[in-house]
Amino acid sequence: SSLRLNPLVVRSQMLENSFLIDNVRIKLDSNIPISSIIGSLAKDKFCNVLGHPISKATWTDSSDSDILNRFVRICRNISHYYS
Repeated sequence: SSLRLNPLVVRSQMLENSFLIDNVRIKLDSNIPISSIIGSLAKDKFCNVLGHPISKATWTDSSDSDILNRFVRICRNISHYYS
């Protein structure tokens, strides 16, 4: 499969108290071509064709359900890539 879950350790340090905290997170590594992801995001108006984000001002007129529906479409496109 082109999809891998890798543990990622993020180290945080509190400067005043001088102690370290290691947070283990799961990092999702995928081999989806970046042009496909940018194309999907641009199609749904999250960014332009170069991958630059579109200003948040354009999102103020969108309802929560519109924004979520856009995310769902992108997730479906990515899942179709792997199936």
